[in-house]
Order: sequence, then structure tokens, then C-alpha cells
Amino acid sequence: MSSQDLQIKNKYTGEVIKTIPSDTPETIQNKIKKIHRNQDKLKEMDFFERSQILSKFATRLRFKKNELKELIVAEGGLPIRYSEWEFAIVSNGFKFSEWYHQFIEEKQLTSIEGEQFAKIIHIPQGLAACVAPRNTPLSLPLYQLGANYLVGNAAVVKPSTACPLTMLEAYSLMEDAEIPAIDALDIIVAPGRWAVDEFIKNELVKIFLSISSSHTAKDILVRYANHLKKSVDKSFGIPMYTQPFKKFVFECAGNDAGIVMDDVNLEQVAKWNVNASYTNSGQQCFSMKRIIVHRDVYDEYIECLINEIEKLKYGDPMDPTVDIGPLGSRKILMMMEVMVADAKKYDAKIYTGGEKVDTGKDYGLFYEPTLVEIRPELCEDLSKAPFLWREEAFGPVRSITKADSFEDAIRLANASNYGMRAVAYTSDMDRIETFKKKLEAANIYINAKPMLTDITVALGGIKDSAYPPGAKYYPQELVFQKYLYDGTAKNLDKIK
Repeated sequence: MSSQDLQIKNKYTGEVIKTIPSDTPETIQNKIKKIHRNQDKLKEMDFFERSQILSKFATRLRFKKNELKELIVAEGGLPIRYSEWEFAIVSNGFKFSEWYHQFIEEKQLTSIEGEQFAKIIHIPQGLAACVAPRNTPLSLPLYQLGANYLVGNAAVVKPSTACPLTMLEAYSLMEDAEIPAIDALDIIVAPGRWAVDEFIKNELVKIFLSISSSHTAKDILVRYANHLKKSVDKSFGIPMYTQPFKKFVFECAGNDAGIVMDDVNLEQVAKWNVNASYTNSGQQCFSMKRIIVHRDVYDEYIECLINEIEKLKYGDPMDPTVDIGPLGSRKILMMMEVMVADAKKYDAKIYTGGEKVDTGKDYGLFYEPTLVEIRPELCEDLSKAPFLWREEAFGPVRSITKADSFEDAIRLANASNYGMRAVAYTSDMDRIETFKKKLEAANIYINAKPMLTDITVALGGIKDSAYPPGAKYYPQELVFQKYLYDGTAKNLDKIK
């Protein structure tokens, strides 16, 4: 094995699944040049042609579902029973990709005089470079690739080096299917720093999509700013930056709140909240991480919740009865330990869990599904709040606190630097409308079962959860709007 080869290991057994060559800075550059040369092939097709191609590919993808699910489990550690969600979310997106046209369709504009000479059309941004996370080996990197294909952008996607095999297999299926203009798409497997540095400095890259922590996203922006500084030309006496802008789209962390009021079926809500909190060992940006419960039902709900948490089984992710698979890395295990230890300094109560399973290796790592009570008076001032409350717990540790009232629950939910999703459970219609208006998140779910695979499910967030802020669908972020005013019919006689 050369120094540039990557060993991809089974997250549970440590077995080497496959050894693959890593891209180098030179091969990254060559792949970007290649897809740039071929991007016009994509533009020769219209949106609906590309949509039909993706829809047909979704069928081919389903024929390989079992093989892909096994790869997801092996390299990603996602339990087999939940890998179906990982597969379904992207398969549905491809099959029904025509649905996204509503976000980029041509819009006729009517002036205040009733004239219709102007319209808005949407143009592909250009070559896109994408970075995908470790926790979803298939859905997010393939969604990045498919969304760019759909709108007509050439694209290169870098899956995590911890689990690139599923995405490489999906891309191979696209090649085997002879997808038109497939040579305007490619996959990069390389350490993140190499890829990010090239994406930042390469002038062929027009748009940079990254799914990562908020801190990683900010680091990318700092590196981009430093790159711009190197391009300063002072020969005319004032600093002029010679490098053009790139568009950045960040999907970042979530610290989602789930509110449980005193007028709901507590046993049912507890089942849903455990699913929302601990799926994929809690390693999802949109997992419910902070649970806020009305004081009047707090003790009863805690009992229901603990009962459901302690039913969770962790172990071999290929076992269809297992709920919790191995953690993605030792770094995540250490973070869970740090968060729980820090919470204990605030006299936090550990209701269940709080222990690790450590093989001493880089595989087979588990942290017990854990529920930690944080006193409500510690939650509002983030500068004094426990680490577990103020930052994303990207693992199976969740915090819970009590609210004195409906208004107090909203205040506690909004006490966060993040705003990806928020969930509320109540049967009161007035409360429902207030939750919709006042919860500070881009995606609000009311009385909903979690882990939806519906195509209408949006990405995005506000605060530190996404940039640009707001709920979004990738196709609308991958184009720019062009304003067209055609006065020919009105003025032709005057210009002849």
C-alpha cells in the first residue's frame, strides 16, 4: 500500500473493506479541468430531459439497493434497519426530480401598467465543487451530484475519506448506465484539506457546497479570505482583488429543540422523540438534541422516555434488531465523554446511559444512549450554559429540561446559536400557530413523525445552521436569476 492509498474499514469489525488510491492535488485539478471541458454537454439538454434521466437512474439504483445498503452499513456504521431511510431519501429525490422545477421555472413579470415585457429566468451557476459528510455515505453526496446535474452544472463531489465506497459504487452505476454527459461529473477521494484548498483557489470552480460543522464552514471562509488577500494588486495605489467571487452554500450543524406540551399522548411522543434523537447513533445534523417538556408532565414524560431509550439495542449494525451502530470515529466518542463530564460539573442528572464501549481501536466504538437533565436556569445564557446544551451533540447523548409555560418553552427552544429544525407537540390550535411563527428555525415540524422521506422535506437553517440562511432545496441554490426585459414588440417601430 502506498502512502497515498486509503484503507476503508468496517466501522464495527475493523476489517479492511477495500484499499483505494487517494486523489492528489494534481489529479483533483485534472478532474476539474475534465468536467469543465464537458459541461456544455449538460446544457444541450433541458431540465426535463435531465429529470427523466435521473428518474430512470433511480430505478437502476433500486436494483442495487441491497448491495448499496450493505456498503452503507459496513463503512458508515448505520444500522441496516435505518439504511433503508438513507437509500429512500435520495432514490425518491431522483425518481421525482421533476418536482424541483417549480423552484427554477421561468416567471413572467407584470408591470404596474399591466405590461408583460419582463421575466425572470434561471441560469446554471457553473462548475460546482461539493464536500459531503461522513454520516451519510450515499444520500447527501449523491443528492449534491444529482441536483447539479438536474440544473445543468458540471460538478465534482468529495465524499468523506472514511466512507467513500458507497458513493464510488453509485457513480460507477451511473457510468454503467451510460448517463448522458456523465463526463461532466466526477468523484474526488482525498483528504479534506487538499480538496478544499483546490476548490478555493481553482478559478474554474464557481460554486462551493459544503455539508459540515458550522466551525468547519467558518474555517473554509477564513481560508477563502486568506486566498483573496494573496490576490491583491496594489500597483494602482489602492488594493484591488484580482480573484473573482465564488458562491458558498453551507449546510451545517443543528441543535434542534423538541417541545412536549401537557396536552399530548406522552407515550406516543416519547417513541417518536427517541427515533428523532438516536437514529444513526444521533449522528445526524437534524436529530432532536434538546428536549423541552412542560413542567406539569415532566416526571411522567421522563418515565416514558427512559422506557423507550432503554429498549434501544446497540451492537452489530448488520443485525436487523440493532438500533444503535458504532460511532464514526474516536473523536466523536471523546466528544460525548467531554460533554457528559462537563454537564456533571453543573450538577446535571444522568437519567440513563453515560458509559462508553471502547475497544481501544478505531472501530467498534459505542456510547450508550444517554439522557442528561440540564436545569432550565442554565439554558438561556449560552455563555454560561453547559457544553451539551449550547453545542451540537453529534452522537447518542441528549439533553432535557423543563419549561414552566408555553412561552417559556419557546424561549428555551430559541436559546441556541443554531436553527436548523424545531419540533413541537401539542393539541392546542392556538399554540400550534404560535409555534409556527415564533420558533427560530428554518424548518418547523408540528406533531410530526420524524425521519420523513417525503420529497418536500427541505434542507437549510438559520443562525449557525446554514448559509445562505433559510429553508432551501439545492436546485434553487445552484442557479442564478437573470432579469430579461424585451421591449421589441413595444418599440420595434422606433428603432428601425
